[in-house]
Amino acid sequence: MTAPRPAPGEAEVRPRLDDASLLESALRLAEAERHGGVSVLEELIAPDYTGYDPAGRHQDRAGVLRAYTDGRVLITALGQSDMRARVVGEVGLVTGVSEYRGRQGDEPFDFRLRFLDVYAWRDERWQLIASQDTRLPR
Repeated sequence: MTAPRPAPGEAEVRPRLDDASLLESALRLAEAERHGGVSVLEELIAPDYTGYDPAGRHQDRAGVLRAYTDGRVLITALGQSDMRARVVGEVGLVTGVSEYRGRQGDEPFDFRLRFLDVYAWRDERWQLIASQDTRLPR
């Protein structure tokens, strides 16, 4: 779907390539995780995404989407704090602290982590291309 073209004499509205739009995308990603919004996850997680969970295990886009699609991961609470966004050219860095509760399969989880997410500006939107999570004490 393409955006409507401006009427003659109107300025073209361009997507924002700034800290606020980056943070907005990061918050949308968290909401999608919280509610199992697979279509939003598909939009925001780049096809070439790579990441590492708090245990140091590699993650890719297919695995993340599969976990939400087949119901293996269910987030019951997700809180975020200390969120910061910084844009450098067409790359965005988002850091913060997340607190997760839920279950993976039959196992409940409840943990806090500090994260670093790396986004790239592609196709007029931010897409998550890399992430690193570090577990924090409760």
